[in-house]
Amino acid sequence: MTGCSHRNCGNSEKVWLMHTYGGKDCGLKPHPYCVECGLVKNLSSDKPRKIGFYINIVAALGERLKISKAQMRLVSMELHDSGLDDSYGLDRYQQEVLFTQIVRKYVSVSEKIIRELL
Repeated sequence: MTGCSHRNCGNSEKVWLMHTYGGKDCGLKPHPYCVECGLVKNLSSDKPRKIGFYINIVAALGERLKISKAQMRLVSMELHDSGLDDSYGLDRYQQEVLFTQIVRKYVSVSEKIIRELL
């Protein structure tokens, strides 16, 4: 989302923030941050997925719903441009919401069908 290459701070410079695991607070834990843009890295159990995971879902939707190659290409191009694979700025839930919005922009499909593949 930021277009930053994200360089981690040093171990002694990490900031102490709340850490969650499985939706429960587990106390404080040192979190690295990007020295270029300042975003704090997500260390929760809800780790973001790589963009290839979402591209595979687009391909599965294409086979399942007979989506045209042009629509699939538009979706995949916007996925790359949206910063979906930014592990600092997004967690998995935010990725899934963004992915759903992008797919529904180009393909008339219900959110339920997309959620089934996620």
